[in-house]
Amino acid sequence: MKKTVFAILPLLFGMLVLNAQKKVAKKVPIKAISKKNNQSKIYFTIPIIVKDEDGESTSIDITKGTQLVYEVNANGNKYDFIVTLNDYTYEKGIDFKYMMTNENKTKGHVKITKNGKNETSKYVNYFTGGELLLKDACTVWLTNKNFAEMPDKKTDMQFDNAEPETFYRQEKDEVYPEVIIKGKVQKIDGFIINNGAEGNGNKTIWIQNTSANPLILKMDLGWTIALKEIK
Repeated sequence: MKKTVFAILPLLFGMLVLNAQKKVAKKVPIKAISKKNNQSKIYFTIPIIVKDEDGESTSIDITKGTQLVYEVNANGNKYDFIVTLNDYTYEKGIDFKYMMTNENKTKGHVKITKNGKNETSKYVNYFTGGELLLKDACTVWLTNKNFAEMPDKKTDMQFDNAEPETFYRQEKDEVYPEVIIKGKVQKIDGFIINNGAEGNGNKTIWIQNTSANPLILKMDLGWTIALKEIK
């Protein structure tokens, strides 16, 4: 079966304390919402950190059923990669459905275990549809392990079956990509890492700047994927 590049951008509960020369990662707690409808159900919420026009940061909560719409450009082929959130917790990991608007209309279901989400530095960027369980890899989000190494300004990452590479965080690394969030254009608070020590490598990743939801916003790995809408 022909593999489809779903371009990705793939955390969590730690507070990063940086010295005066280092960036401070935003710390926003993951919340639980209790909803009683004959029986209690707990739904996760995770934050999207946006920059207001006055430069202040505010948080927009997303939860079960939220769709993350990415635009993929692989070898001139453009299509959307749409992630629908099912679950996101420290104890269980991440659960989502996906579909693509490519020729094959590829769709599937991904479960990332607690270990895959928190303890690894490997990422999967190719999906062929159907069920996928990731026990030692992540996708769509940066892992907690990689995010926790950001104060050291570098971290090792492995994409699919390629050799691990070191990605570096520069001193001036802030980015604010514009994304349509619930119908409104917003600037998401993010930072860049690059596989060149001086920031001039050929691979770049944009990541939301919060340990509570280090969502990959954009990746350029020779093909590109970029978050364009949250709905």
